[in-house]
Amino acid sequence: MRLAPFFLALALALSAVAAGCGATQSSATLTYGESARRDYDRALRAFNDHDCLTAEPLFNNIVREYSYSRYAALAELRAADCELQQTHYTEAIRRYRAFIRARPTHAEIDYANFQIASAYFRQIPQDFFLSPPREERDQAPTRSALRILQRFLRDYPESEHVHDAEVMQGQILLLLARHELYVADFYLMRDRPRATIGRLERLLEDYEGSGLEPQALLLMGRTYLHMSENAHARRAFEELSEAYPESGVAVQARAYLAMMGQTPGVDVAPPEGFVSDEEEEEEEALDGEEDLTDEELEEREAERRERERREEEADLAEMARREAAAAAQQPPPPGGGSTGSSGMGMGGGTGGGSTPY
Repeated sequence: MRLAPFFLALALALSAVAAGCGATQSSATLTYGESARRDYDRALRAFNDHDCLTAEPLFNNIVREYSYSRYAALAELRAADCELQQTHYTEAIRRYRAFIRARPTHAEIDYANFQIASAYFRQIPQDFFLSPPREERDQAPTRSALRILQRFLRDYPESEHVHDAEVMQGQILLLLARHELYVADFYLMRDRPRATIGRLERLLEDYEGSGLEPQALLLMGRTYLHMSENAHARRAFEELSEAYPESGVAVQARAYLAMMGQTPGVDVAPPEGFVSDEEEEEEEALDGEEDLTDEELEEREAERRERERREEEADLAEMARREAAAAAQQPPPPGGGSTGSSGMGMGGGTGGGSTPY
């Protein structure tokens, strides 16, 4: 019985020790979070000062040392931002995609996808006084950027970055449409009107909203006249004068129609129940979609995602190749480096008669 007070005292002592350990653990957890925040703020100040040589190692250290902190995810994004700021586009895209795969439900997931699109956009060739105009050069980076931007706008229609993405998309559509006009004129100057029509049709179908539709329709009508296909020419001029009546080139379309003896806007109405070939194909595609089972729809979606993944891998490989080539390129000697066709205008050729993309 005399041992009872001893055991009671021992139990109280053990309880005090346990409570002390719990307090120490809680304090350590608090210190862990505060340390992560302190280090992140320090790295962020360097990043905001555009000092990525200081900021990026700090962000990487936060990811390693505080992987269970919320600042680890933010540090991953800022490290990718540093790569983008330093024009390391391939590495930036890899980091953003790693973030997306590891944290698919993070609040900044739309930002990471937007930054991927921005990295593609920044690689579009810029105008330089020693180089041919942008529309006369290879547009592979431009088309890649358009595909990534369109995917972002489709997947994140409510994102705060939608406006910026739409502005970039508009610039890309204009550039690609200008490229198609340049190539169409190139073919027409070399008496290849069928190829001209093909490029103009591509412009109208693929780059709707570029603002160059009136010029494309006018050139299409003139090309058809050159081919003595007056019915096709008339349709192009009519579409231009009806769809873009305020356009400056609509006056020319109406003049061509008057010359051809056709009043603009007057057309024969199709018979009741008439369905065009395009509408019929669209209805067939929709009908086929409705007949698919859930498993078939999921399989089709999986195929789409796999196709996009392969495209992304090909884009990254091409970007890495271009970056390596640019790094290895030596500056041209003074007075050297003739650009051949840099002073030539639309349709002026590319030196020895080579065909543009």
